[in-house]
Amino acid sequence: MRRVYHLLALLGLIFLFAAGGMAGFLFSTGRLNAERLGQIGQVLRGEYPRPVAAATQPASRPAPPPMPSRAEIARLQAQKELIELLSERARQELDQRRALNQQIQLDVTRKLEQIEARGRQFQEEKKKTAEQANMGGFEKELEWFSTIDPKKAKDLLIGRKEADAALILTRLEPNRVKRIVDACKTPEEMSWIGRILNQLHVMEIPTAGVEGPAGAAK
Repeated sequence: MRRVYHLLALLGLIFLFAAGGMAGFLFSTGRLNAERLGQIGQVLRGEYPRPVAAATQPASRPAPPPMPSRAEIARLQAQKELIELLSERARQELDQRRALNQQIQLDVTRKLEQIEARGRQFQEEKKKTAEQANMGGFEKELEWFSTIDPKKAKDLLIGRKEADAALILTRLEPNRVKRIVDACKTPEEMSWIGRILNQLHVMEIPTAGVEGPAGAAK
């Protein structure tokens, strides 16, 4: 019994010296320090935290979007057809408005042309009426100059433009013209009638032998 005790004591001393030599070796090589000794003590006492178990399953991927149902597909198709129908209707309405605007422009242009044509026609008729009225008045004036006293006729003609006076004399009877010429007595009157007779000669209108008064301008 005593031998066993001595043997165990000897083995303990051997283990102690071996452990001390190993510890000295580890400390000298830097493989063992105070921090690692503390960690070894925590592990022996069961205080060192256990490593977190690695995730055994990979992160879940996002789920793919659900496929549209038949009802959804039908709804989208109906919506597309409605949009196409509205677009076509809008295009047709635009074409109709454009055609209507063109028709309105044509109608306005046609009416303006008609108004202008009526205006020209009215002016022509007005001018013709005025000419007819003037001709009627001129005929009455000739009839009046054919009946009044030659002196009065001479005074009235002197107050007219010489071209108008010459025109009236061309429409009177030669005998009447001679009497109006003879009524010119003053130098101014004789000069005036001389110019009138010269106009008649230039116009190559016969005066039936009517001669200007003595001293009249030729």
